[in-house]
Amino acid sequence: MAAGELALTGEPGAHHNPPMGFIVAASVLVAGIATSVRLLVSPDALADGSAALVAISVMVASAVSVVGLVMVRARWARRLGLGLMAGQLALALTLEFSIAGWVALGATATCLMLLLGPWLDGFLRRLPAADPLPPASMMLAIALVFVPAGAGVSAPAGPRAMHWVAAGAALLVAWGYARAVSAGLWGARLAVPAALVAAAVQSPPGGAVVLVVLGGALAVLAWLPGSAQAVRPLIPSAPGVAVPPELVPPELLAKAGYDERGRPRKKPGDVPN
Repeated sequence: MAAGELALTGEPGAHHNPPMGFIVAASVLVAGIATSVRLLVSPDALADGSAALVAISVMVASAVSVVGLVMVRARWARRLGLGLMAGQLALALTLEFSIAGWVALGATATCLMLLLGPWLDGFLRRLPAADPLPPASMMLAIALVFVPAGAGVSAPAGPRAMHWVAAGAALLVAWGYARAVSAGLWGARLAVPAALVAAAVQSPPGGAVVLVVLGGALAVLAWLPGSAQAVRPLIPSAPGVAVPPELVPPELLAKAGYDERGRPRKKPGDVPN
């Protein structure tokens, strides 16, 4: 296990599972699906490909929030859901209203009220985790998820090849980083910022600024000391040290299946060497 594995286990002792907690988590997913469908069926100011990139971030972030709420009972999942709903609400208010738009707006507003209500108070863990993650590591993992949205917004007339590359690289790196793979950390430090700079070259001036700032922020987060804890083992490995059998209590040797000279005891039926 690594200090930064994002799927932290829930606190021991027992949190009950009130049904409303699962209903709130489900509302996050429903609102994310409704907003994504709204973007795909009627992107308005965004080209189809750009709207698809934004929808990808919305769906992935919604799934992360739901997993954090249901499986981890983490308070950061609630904060992620609140931020996501606020962004979706702002997005819904800026787009033209249609049937899909009203459905997305209603689902988002309902989810926002549920997240702000008291229903998660007995559902989420109260005690801090035994190995709490530094804020930088959580911010880095979540920021990587929103790279596709940044790529889509930076190219409203339609994404180019590097926008898709940057979006795909960010999601792959986010997955590896959440799995405590060291390549995920180095991807966040080098590969994703480089891909965003390359995408900025293919973007209009305003979009280029967005991507450069996003790449710089990711690089800063990835190089902070706290971000490395996501891929650092909690217990460092150490080479074994040979202990002479004379220094080991005989009863301990016997329990381990060795004689007083440290040789394996023969079992009935063993063929002698």
